[in-house]
Amino acid sequence: MRVIETKNAPTHTGPVPQAVESGGWIFVSALFGTTVDEGKIPDTARGEAEQLFANLKAVLEAAGATLENVVQVRIMMRALQQDRPTFNEVWRKQFGDHRPARSAIESSDFGRPGEGARFMIEAVAHLAG
Repeated sequence: MRVIETKNAPTHTGPVPQAVESGGWIFVSALFGTTVDEGKIPDTARGEAEQLFANLKAVLEAAGATLENVVQVRIMMRALQQDRPTFNEVWRKQFGDHRPARSAIESSDFGRPGEGARFMIEAVAHLAG
């Protein structure tokens, strides 16, 4: 197993790597739309979703992958019905015609206390070959 870490995406405060790779499979740990430079959540759902995808791309790049390698995404949203339309717009823009499997649930308790993240994702990608 290879641990994946990059300075181009936020790190975890606990003993959690940004991702691990094993046998060509990349497992991205809980990921948020936190800005890398300030460690803040953007003010809008759209801004947070866009930052979340920038962070995902950075972690995948550190593993030698891209969004095209993503096969599954699990999404947690604090306000599913309210924020899903905006998240879906950003999703479509980022993934284009690529359609990984996905699930989304609503949860009121995730992330760091007081941070107020709207979204958290976990992703699985596979390196072809």
